[in-house]
Amino acid sequence: MTTVRAWTDRNFRRLWVGSSASWFGAEIGELAIPLLALITLAATPAELGLLRTMQFLPFLLATLPLGVLVDRCRKRPLMIGADLGRFVLIGGIPVLIWVGAGHLELVYVFVFAAAMLTVLYQLSDFAFLPRVVTSERLLDANSKLTATQSAAEIGGKGLGGLLVQALTAPFAVLFNAVGYLVSAFAISRIDIDERIERKAGRSVWREVAEGLRIVLRNKYLRPLVSESTTYNLFFELFLVGLMVFAVRDLGMSAALIGLAFTIGAVGTFLGAWFGARVAGRFGYGRVLLVTFLVGNSASVLLLLMNDKGTAILILASVFFLMGLGTGIANVHATSLRQTVIPSALHGRVNAAYRMVSWGAVPIGASLGGLIATQFSPHTAMLVGALGIPLGTVWIAFSAIPKVRSIAEVQLGAESPPER
Repeated sequence: MTTVRAWTDRNFRRLWVGSSASWFGAEIGELAIPLLALITLAATPAELGLLRTMQFLPFLLATLPLGVLVDRCRKRPLMIGADLGRFVLIGGIPVLIWVGAGHLELVYVFVFAAAMLTVLYQLSDFAFLPRVVTSERLLDANSKLTATQSAAEIGGKGLGGLLVQALTAPFAVLFNAVGYLVSAFAISRIDIDERIERKAGRSVWREVAEGLRIVLRNKYLRPLVSESTTYNLFFELFLVGLMVFAVRDLGMSAALIGLAFTIGAVGTFLGAWFGARVAGRFGYGRVLLVTFLVGNSASVLLLLMNDKGTAILILASVFFLMGLGTGIANVHATSLRQTVIPSALHGRVNAAYRMVSWGAVPIGASLGGLIATQFSPHTAMLVGALGIPLGTVWIAFSAIPKVRSIAEVQLGAESPPER
């Protein structure tokens, strides 16, 4: 299978610049915002769980109607507006701290509103990429974007930990906001003619139901969304427990926690960068199954972690293996989804996909806070770590391992239901 390079497309390079800035800032905030709650605002485990719930609850509540909006509107203006809105909201959090109004309740509101815009941005971005590059460049484009996102995790989480350590968490969160501003500028320079086919008399809820129906009936999307939902539920439970356990029980510094995440991101970067080459040699479906198996099973190694001396080594190993497996898997899973879903339905079908899969995140965060409070953070961490490998079962017993190439899926993709 020959991979056609995406770098030659000027619009793709501009999209890449915007995505890179957005991801880099967001990765700083991914670590800085929870640490701001734990260190600056003295949040309890339950309050940290609620904060994470607010960060992802919009994926459960707003994804479906926003997916219909994405199908009905031009994507580029939606992405620019979402970036500018997130710049204002996330940038407002450190301002609240500095003026003495930084209460957790207000942080919840700002984070929830910013997450609504993140849902809009991500749905638009998924539907926008196939319009920016040709189908021949899609796999390489996804590979480059996923690798860059992993590189942002490498620099972002590591820098986030250092910024919290050196300048305090509010300054680190401010860097998060600036990334969205840079992204808005880069995307505004993309020159593409987006033509939207208007459908008169179409019910929003009918289109929402159509997206859900395709996700649940398609033989490729159904196992992918099931795996993603299982992973997100248990990983978020694991993450809430880990953050509290590392800070409060093990006494790990922000910089050390950031280092563990950074090592994991190195694995994701390597997996994403070389992922497109691996499929051509071993087959699309087999690569997906094996890499999901590696990435999802690595968390079991956390059973070995019980003191600060071994914590950083075990965490680094777990995150590296998880990153390596999911880095390769995500490149192929995303390209498979973009190929299977008809272009006119990208917004609503991806919205249904994300509502189901990312909707598990706030549930996992709430469960993590509850288990950490009622039992212990260590218990929450282990329950999540043992649940993550269950996601691979959905892929193993599906049609995906039999897929040889994305071209094969494109030719045999299931038709959307009649309108």
